[in-house]
Amino acid sequence: MHRPRVEVAAAGVVALKDEMVRFDPHLVVCSRPNAVDPNGRPAWFELPPDPGRLAEICLDGQRSEVANPALEKLLSVVDETERLINTKPDPGNC
Repeated sequence: MHRPRVEVAAAGVVALKDEMVRFDPHLVVCSRPNAVDPNGRPAWFELPPDPGRLAEICLDGQRSEVANPALEKLLSVVDETERLINTKPDPGNC
């Protein structure tokens, strides 16, 4: 709704690897750290279910952490991922 040009797919943690191969997303939002080969993926947003744990954001190979991120933070990561894939020929892997 907030980003109508963005295509989204949902997958359970067990099926994540297969869905990543099938869908080949630029950004993954997951409750766990990236344990899958990044394969050129420019963004990963680890959003832990425990709000007391820091969320880890990887964009263009650069990692940062944020406490209990709001929807606005997720949308900014979506926007930055889109900017990366549209302006940088070879973004860093996450």
